[in-house]
Amino acid sequence: MYVPKERKKREKRVVEEESDEEEEQPEELDQKKQKADGDKLSAVERNMAIVNKVLNQKSNEAYAQAYEALKEEEDTLEPEERKRKKKKIKAKGYEIDAVQHLFNPKSFTQTVENIFHFSFLVKKGSAGIAVRSEKEAKEFGGVPGPVVRAYASKEGVGVPRQAIVSLNMRDWREMCKTFEVTEGDIPHRKGSKHAGKKK
Repeated sequence: MYVPKERKKREKRVVEEESDEEEEQPEELDQKKQKADGDKLSAVERNMAIVNKVLNQKSNEAYAQAYEALKEEEDTLEPEERKRKKKKIKAKGYEIDAVQHLFNPKSFTQTVENIFHFSFLVKKGSAGIAVRSEKEAKEFGGVPGPVVRAYASKEGVGVPRQAIVSLNMRDWREMCKTFEVTEGDIPHRKGSKHAGKKK
């Protein structure tokens, strides 16, 4: 025979006596904090600024090196070949190795943060990521694989596309080893409880 389960009856809460002091509401706390921190950048914004600054600096260095290399071999090239290479340098000369730029060999956590913050630059149209072929690697130096670059303007930037990338600690270690990353372009952030331990 089925016996229905009895539900517990709700007990009424006793309201404490109100004190003379006014209680601060969460919105008020948030506003006070914003006023105090309004001129300061958050850690995320600071890191995004660093990623962008280093990317622009390294992209300009890569362009200058590619152009200097072209000047050195300019005398040996036919006019059409020289014109073609100049055009390619203008289009591809700014690219730098993505692993060297974004990976931090001392911290997996900071590597993931760097990639995440870089994705916002891509979304904004001020950076891009691609894959360098073996032919392009021979032509511009470097190794084949993922490359990043800064965009000075949104001209020529296509419609942003998204992709999901899986990266675990084993992959991170292997990529650091394969691409011989001993120190990343983006400086290691100290003071974090997740920062790499000193050896």
